Amino acid sequence: MEVHHHPHVGSDSHRKKNFKEYFLEFIMIFLAVTLGFFAENLREHIKDNNEITQDIKSVLSDLNSDVAHFNAVLNTNEYSYTSADSLLRLLDNNISNTPQIYLLARAVTANVGNYYANSKTFDQMKASGLLKLIHPRDLLDSLSLYYVTFQFLSAQDNLVKLTLDDVHKDNYLLFDNNIFSQMKVGFENINKSYTTIELPSGHPALLSTDYKTVNRVALNY
Repeated sequence: MEVHHHPHVGSDSHRKKNFKEYFLEFIMIFLAVTLGFFAENLREHIKDNNEITQDIKSVLSDLNSDVAHFNAVLNTNEYSYTSADSLLRLLDNNISNTPQIYLLARAVTANVGNYYANSKTFDQMKASGLLKLIHPRDLLDSLSLYYVTFQFLSAQDNLVKLTLDDVHKDNYLLFDNNIFSQMKVGFENINKSYTTIELPSGHPALLSTDYKTVNRVALNY
């Protein structure tokens, strides 16, 4: 006769868990999820801090480059505008000094610089949402204002370009292009602040001494 062995009712594998055990499991799962959440947040925080540190260094490098570029353009344009003033005085008071007139006319157009800020890093930070990590807030406001200001400078640059186009367009009324092309624009003799021009040889003539023609060219300059 077969003997049937029944499972032991009191075995550990089938006994019901009490509330304390369920609660302990819940606590362990909760702690694991919570620690995982905090660990992920910490990882993201460290990553963001590393990114913002590198980006701030890059922005600082851009700003230093902007300062150097701005000073160079400022010096170049100041030389150009001073040359234009001298040219106007000669056209009004000493039109026979044609070598100097040719030199100044050429120096003005050779020394007009345009300024552009390097906003690449700032634009990337804006697109990635990292700007919100910049502290203190005043620093972010100052940076934003700095780059917004260049919209005004861009408009000024466009105005200078249009004015320079007028200069080039009407120069044929007064100046011989062959004389301009023979004058050396000192690429091998460039001053740190502006491009130097050599006097033309001889005593080149202006193409016109008519008052209205001279006045028209002078007004462009």
